[in-house]
Amino acid sequence: MTIKTKLIILIFTATLIRCIAAIAVDLGNDEVYYLSYAHHLQWNYFDHPPMVALLIRLTTFNLHFTDAFFVRLGPIILAAINTLLIFNIVRKLKDETAGFIAALLFTASVYCSVIAGLFILPDAPQIFFWLIGIGLLIASTSPNITRSRLNLNLILFGVVAGLCTMSKVHGIFLWFGLLLYAITTYRKLLLNRYFYLAGLITAVIVSPVLIWNIHNKFITYSFHSSRVTLNHGIHLLGFARELLGSILYNNPINYLLIFMALIAISRKQSTIKTQTVRLLIFTSIPLILILLFTSLFRDTLPHWSGPAYIALIMLTACHFSADTVKSSLQLKLAYAASIFLALIVSSGILLVNYFPGTIGKQDKETLGSGDFTLDMYGWKGLKNEFNHFRQRNISAGISSTSFIISNKWFPGAHIDNYVAQPLGLNFIAIGQLEDIHTYAWLNRYRKQIKNGDDAYFITFSNNFSDPNPLYSHLFRKITKAVSIPQLRYGKPVRNILIFLLMDYRGK
Repeated sequence: MTIKTKLIILIFTATLIRCIAAIAVDLGNDEVYYLSYAHHLQWNYFDHPPMVALLIRLTTFNLHFTDAFFVRLGPIILAAINTLLIFNIVRKLKDETAGFIAALLFTASVYCSVIAGLFILPDAPQIFFWLIGIGLLIASTSPNITRSRLNLNLILFGVVAGLCTMSKVHGIFLWFGLLLYAITTYRKLLLNRYFYLAGLITAVIVSPVLIWNIHNKFITYSFHSSRVTLNHGIHLLGFARELLGSILYNNPINYLLIFMALIAISRKQSTIKTQTVRLLIFTSIPLILILLFTSLFRDTLPHWSGPAYIALIMLTACHFSADTVKSSLQLKLAYAASIFLALIVSSGILLVNYFPGTIGKQDKETLGSGDFTLDMYGWKGLKNEFNHFRQRNISAGISSTSFIISNKWFPGAHIDNYVAQPLGLNFIAIGQLEDIHTYAWLNRYRKQIKNGDDAYFITFSNNFSDPNPLYSHLFRKITKAVSIPQLRYGKPVRNILIFLLMDYRGK
């Protein structure tokens, strides 16, 4: 079997597994929230730039098909393309064997294959542009490259880096890596006017984010700076969480192979040009080290360093692509890493959909609390359960209101997309900006609640919010909650609590 045939089988199998997973589980907290981005396109959003919203608009055919599969179709397609991209980049850098190892390690990475390859997150388009950007930079290190081709690559890099940053601000680290490379290895680049033209192109593409933040008092940056909270003294637990999270997100087997390759490279055992090694190091290690250092003092999330490991996968693949690698332990480990991830994804699908009851708290008041699987379970059924309750109230003459309100983006976004919109009801978020996030902007484009209107408030035992302290000053009366049990595989998993808030009298 040829390497290209193996590559096709790898991409097809991984894509099939992703498609099954996309259909099998409901959208998670962040995913359904980013779907709300696509309801009203903006140049920037409270949390992130707009590329993820554009991707959702594209794969849902302008929001005509908002099932989880179509919402996640963008990452699934891009993951297949990305696997082919990394194969071709590394193949040109070393050989086909190296390219296939890179494709295996990329597919085996939880971050590359699931977080950015299945879930609809800003990381999905970011990784696509990140890979193209690295490919352009690697091509520019070739000793045979012509001046005109180098200039064209720089212009294209400026465009790609801009689009990467419009996906997620981490994209600016592509420029950070190029600057380090130019300063330490290829100073002539600093005399090339196309280098600065590329920077200008990136700045122009990213400028809408800056303009939006100017108009909104730099809310994106003030939010993220407050989100990454400062801890008192050295925070070893945060450092351990960042390090161990990076290992898990990149697959422990991948991490072991990367570590082995970096040790060999540090001993001058690299099998590719020194210039290219430096370039790949500069587009990976700085971001990893910065986040590890930051984690000592502030809370971080392990997937933030995800893009940095792409260059390390390339280095690792090149290092382990000797002629004897076909029967070596390293290649077997790369296969094992991919199989291990496939098993993890399959187990996750079964756990989310078929675990009897909850793996969280069991008492009635907090049933399901701490059960992370509930982020992606039971939302489709919520629509019918709520609609039955609402129709009974209409029939009894209690209230015919079409309003549902929430005090937070989560679970507000789930209620918005799985209940309100399919039933043709009106959803708005009423709460603090740091709680409702982008709904502070979406509210402006939706039907406004008026004095005298009623509204439903839906909450859950695993993430309970009491509407009385939140809204008693806005509504004349808040009824006692009606509790509806939600089951998984025949056993209670959480309770749905529905309140009716009557006679709105706020602003």
